[in-house]
Amino acid sequence: MPRQIRIALILIALLALPATLHFVRRTQRRALVPQPRGFVLGLYAGVPDYDYAEELDRIAATGATCVSLQAIYRMDTGHSVEIRRHPTSSPTEAALRRTFHQARVRGLRMMFFPTINMRDEAENAEWWRGNIKPDDWDLWWRNYTAFNVRLAALAQEGGVEWYSLGTEMASTHPFPDQWRRLAAAVRQVFKGKLVYSVNFDSHDSFTFGDCLDVIGINTYDPIAKYDDYPTPEQIRDAWWWIVYKARTLTARFGKPVMITEVGYPSVAHAHVGPWDFRTDKPLDLALQDLLLKGAFGVLRHWSDGDAVFYYLYGEHLKVKPVGGPTDRTYAVWGKPAEATLRKYFREPIWDRHLPPRAENIHEAVVQSLVSWHRKLRDYEDAELPPWVLDWEARNPQDGAEARAILALEPAPTRKIPKGEAR
Repeated sequence: MPRQIRIALILIALLALPATLHFVRRTQRRALVPQPRGFVLGLYAGVPDYDYAEELDRIAATGATCVSLQAIYRMDTGHSVEIRRHPTSSPTEAALRRTFHQARVRGLRMMFFPTINMRDEAENAEWWRGNIKPDDWDLWWRNYTAFNVRLAALAQEGGVEWYSLGTEMASTHPFPDQWRRLAAAVRQVFKGKLVYSVNFDSHDSFTFGDCLDVIGINTYDPIAKYDDYPTPEQIRDAWWWIVYKARTLTARFGKPVMITEVGYPSVAHAHVGPWDFRTDKPLDLALQDLLLKGAFGVLRHWSDGDAVFYYLYGEHLKVKPVGGPTDRTYAVWGKPAEATLRKYFREPIWDRHLPPRAENIHEAVVQSLVSWHRKLRDYEDAELPPWVLDWEARNPQDGAEARAILALEPAPTRKIPKGEAR
């Protein structure tokens, strides 16, 4: 090669080096975005125009990178067809706009999470959003769609990244086409990611993940529910089962999963019914911390999760300071769990940097199938859900593997009658 050409090539390489290094650095920065982790902030302070700046400041100071802004709206009863603003707890539209702006200027990625409660739900457990049965489903769906389209337009205006179409509404799962139409209507006004959150016990009846961008799960699974105190091993195993459920949803629908709520009140037996906000159990700060240490010890390996939100910043926002060592709610402030949560927010977990391997997804699905075949073997009233039948029809080798695993377990001497505890 002539000397002049070699010199020219060297000069070109030297000139290109800064641009190449700049490209590599930008690529690395994009690849190493922290997995979004943050708080659920309930916008139900009891004052419709309440200013949440103090709460957002406190959230941002923990190292959280995102916030789920949960606004409560209501149905009068489980048979109602209308969805209304709560007269005191629902924020005004002006308050929503201000809160979106305040979160954005603090660098917090946002999810807007409108949630349906029944009137007087805290005192009356007969109805909740998971078992609604409107007198006129068609009218309810029209009203629910209009409700979401209006709020989604505000979310788009406010720079929200994720919009929740609903949460824990198991009695609506038999209407997948209505959910798809709702998602299509909301996409006309909202250009971010659409989410729906399944309750911990209703993921098997969920069928409309195809119309979403992200599937959410609320993780209130009981842990060692017959034991007064769970062991770290029991907590670890329970949380790996939650990861299996999340990865099974990803396998079924080809969509990422986020944990929209993980939380434990600081009370005795919080592991038995983590969802129970009405509990009168005595204070137990250590148990709350133990449960969160176990949860985060597993979740630090779940980099394929789209986001994780801790429930809840606090319930009684007008009483300052929120939390404290005598507080029995989900709030972590001033408790051992606060340091545990802050440490988790600092963990170097990178968003989709290490996507799940095919064998991880396969293992999760097979274990989900094992669980269902175990129920079919052990309980008189057990039936395989439609998704299991469909999956095994399309993937017979997975069903065979699940049954082979189950064959290695000792079988019970009799099937457990309906309603009888194991």
